[in-house]
Amino acid sequence: MDSTSPQAFSLELTPPEVEARCTALWQQFRSPGRVVTALVAMQSLFALAPAGARENAPYREIQAILARHADDARHLLLGESVQRVLNALQQRETREVGRIHADLSRNGFWQVASAAGHGRDGPELAGDVAWLAQWCQDARARAEAAGGYPDALDFRAAGIDAEEYTAMDELLRCLRSL
Repeated sequence: MDSTSPQAFSLELTPPEVEARCTALWQQFRSPGRVVTALVAMQSLFALAPAGARENAPYREIQAILARHADDARHLLLGESVQRVLNALQQRETREVGRIHADLSRNGFWQVASAAGHGRDGPELAGDVAWLAQWCQDARARAEAAGGYPDALDFRAAGIDAEEYTAMDELLRCLRSL
């Protein structure tokens, strides 16, 4: 073999083999978020198939298997996340809101926040909004005071996690929009 030519790696899989691997992912990770991550990686890998291979029935069936498992995992992830947001609101856990925000896409976080907001009754939701508004206002005031310049926010100097602030602010904006 010519040492300057690239070496190739071929992979042949059947739809039943991919189905079995997807099932194994569920058992291996037991976390919908990790399953989603693994399935997205698999989808990305299979997208590298040559154009001609993408036209055959097994490829389309494999893509459908991956999409089905990814949709199931996303659905479970969103459901778990809604419960986590509800718990964080009840317990007034700002760090948990930040972790949930970090675990999801922006769109996913808004879906979760909206569902959680709809899961609260009027007085609970009003209390959540008041708490979030007060927390964000206090955090912003501390960051402005630490910034040293008008409208300059220094969350680090104020001892506030900027990503936590962002998550709380997004949750507030979402719940206010309901």
